[in-house]
Amino acid sequence: MLAFLKRQRVEIEDWLRYHSFIRRAISRIKLLSNRGARANDSQGIARSIARLCSAARLADGVLEAKIQQQIVEQVRRLDSHRLDWDEFVPHFRDGQLHKAAILKPFINAQERGVLFISFEREWVKLLSLENLQEFAHRYTIVVAPSSSPHNLVNYAFPAAYPEPIFTLISNPHDLDVLPYVSPRLKVLPLYASNWVNPEWYQPVPKAEREYDLIMVASWGKVKRHHVLFSALRSMPRGMRILLVGQDQEGRSAETIRALASWYGVQDRITILSNQPYREVTKWFCQARASVVLSKREGSCVVVTESMFADTPVAILRDAELGSRVFINDETGRFLDEATLARDLTDFVLNADLYQSRAWAERNISCFRSTHTLNDALKQAALASGQTWTQDIAPLHWAPDPGLALPADRVRLAAERDEIIQRFGLEIGPPPVQ
Repeated sequence: MLAFLKRQRVEIEDWLRYHSFIRRAISRIKLLSNRGARANDSQGIARSIARLCSAARLADGVLEAKIQQQIVEQVRRLDSHRLDWDEFVPHFRDGQLHKAAILKPFINAQERGVLFISFEREWVKLLSLENLQEFAHRYTIVVAPSSSPHNLVNYAFPAAYPEPIFTLISNPHDLDVLPYVSPRLKVLPLYASNWVNPEWYQPVPKAEREYDLIMVASWGKVKRHHVLFSALRSMPRGMRILLVGQDQEGRSAETIRALASWYGVQDRITILSNQPYREVTKWFCQARASVVLSKREGSCVVVTESMFADTPVAILRDAELGSRVFINDETGRFLDEATLARDLTDFVLNADLYQSRAWAERNISCFRSTHTLNDALKQAALASGQTWTQDIAPLHWAPDPGLALPADRVRLAAERDEIIQRFGLEIGPPPVQ
């Protein structure tokens, strides 16, 4: 009875978190409770924008558009030069952008360098530079949002940054939302999940794989491990299940083991926690199929990582994940949560019919995506009167942005040193000797 009550609590909490009516109701409450700020109160205006963004993330349709309009109006009132970013971004002035990479060096006044920076908390640090104008004239920046466009940085940063900004997307919906965030944003139809390096994955023959199903996800509630455990109760007992994750929100592998015990499936799973990235790539190659059970995420890189391991991946039919655009008859399938046990069993049994790596190599490898990005940057540079004599270096995401080729890491190390000396800014981790 106690296990039943614990399961009920988890499932009710999950239902409340994602129910559309509940989300809209909370959004309206946040909207009504948001208080304005005086015209000269930059901190107050920024707090108001942050609250409106929180409401927008819960909204959809007409309500989302209405809130976005209010956000844009508030951004026009915001004096970024008087804003204390330390209240909103920890370590704002530390001068370290480790989740970033130099893709092209500064050539001359007519040909800028190119920097790639992921995560809002990283690229907003550029606003702390005393010589920001000089920096912006030397480098074109490409940013990668972590999830929803509705956050303070996404709105305030382009309003304060002196040059146009190229931005990736997290979900297809961003193609509609981001142009209204700022006219300075140049939106690219590329995701964080477009940058997986196939060379990091060495698929094992399907018949030799150790596990039938793998789920790679942090131990946070949003990953919804309980949904898998509920389905396992009705799936074949001989199915080999591997969970690979990392601590999040105070939850650990022990949290997941306890959760599995409430569903009576703790003896049917193997759990690996806080594994190095290289090890995770190997475990992907040891499973016949993989599953993602999140309902709302950003790009969700694990989807394409699984594909490059030649491990087809299944996601929920109604999931709002950017990488859902890569699911097709060759790479995986969509699941219905109401019939998850049946659908997931069928998917695992037929996993060998998919050709996920072949499709991924043809369409979304880091090298193909670099070519797409390079073309967009080159065309924009030429259209603005700049020159273009050198292409960008191939970028990969493993698990943070970096240069795919060792030779490029050596070649661009001098540019990293130049940026440190000129701007006091570290772009990416130190190059490996």
